[in-house]
Amino acid sequence: MFLRATTLIYPNLYLISLGGTCRYAVVTDDGSITLTDPGASLHVPALVERITALGFDPKKITGVLLTHLDPDRVSALASLRRISPSLKVYGTAAMQRSLTSKDFCQKLWLADQQYSERFFSDPTKPEISLEEFSKALSIDRPLVEADSIELGDDLTIRSLAIPGHREHSVCYMLVPHEFVIADETLGYFRGSKFCAPGADYDLAKALASLLRFEHIEISGIGFPYGGAITGSLARKHLTTLTQNCKDIVAEYNRAAAEGFSREEIAEQIREAFYTPLIDDPFLAQSLDASFSRLLEQLAAGLAL
Repeated sequence: MFLRATTLIYPNLYLISLGGTCRYAVVTDDGSITLTDPGASLHVPALVERITALGFDPKKITGVLLTHLDPDRVSALASLRRISPSLKVYGTAAMQRSLTSKDFCQKLWLADQQYSERFFSDPTKPEISLEEFSKALSIDRPLVEADSIELGDDLTIRSLAIPGHREHSVCYMLVPHEFVIADETLGYFRGSKFCAPGADYDLAKALASLLRFEHIEISGIGFPYGGAITGSLARKHLTTLTQNCKDIVAEYNRAAAEGFSREEIAEQIREAFYTPLIDDPFLAQSLDASFSRLLEQLAAGLAL
């Protein structure tokens, strides 16, 4: 099944859609909320509205899971800590090291400000200083490979490193549902045929991350953009995306050898795989970035 609107996916697990972007909320029986990648600060008002509409209290957000450190995924943390000061942020030691850099945090802060200026106009929006922003980005608990977060007697979240979209990309599996919440390393779902790689860091490493799932039982995938899939679509997506990664590289090399220009090849790839199906500026930005990085890797002579 393909799910796009805000909805209950499995018991305790909710998809929260904000335009084309997606958040996932695990809600325990006492109403405590563990949230994935909260997004940019401009997303917070709508995020709070969705959580409230589902019947939950945003002040009970007790945990935030980070899949990677792009500004469109993590910049809302300062606003969320204002709402729920006791929340804990989960990431990795690599993320933790990156966030100790003042320059890195300043780049995230500036990017978040640019998002608000470009996509969102609200004169009443409270300002967040660089100091508050940087402090909010701290990792409260660094996770190691296959680490577990216990959310109750029968609800666990496990981390799994999946380098590909970013070097430090991580996904989270909700047990017992075996539902995987991932970043673009597991691609962009565009129907059963044209799912696109999101391997901005390294396509070969992304392919290796995909192959890890051949021996892992999963019931569904929560994507950062476009929605979630469950049932047989999940396995089909992984199989198709794996093949598409290989086919794109092979076809690019074949077309280049036959004399087609890079512009002609690039246009074919963009039209088939990287044209947004949903009108959302963050999705369009992510697709453009993934497309550009893929072309760079292909032009450098990538072989799989």
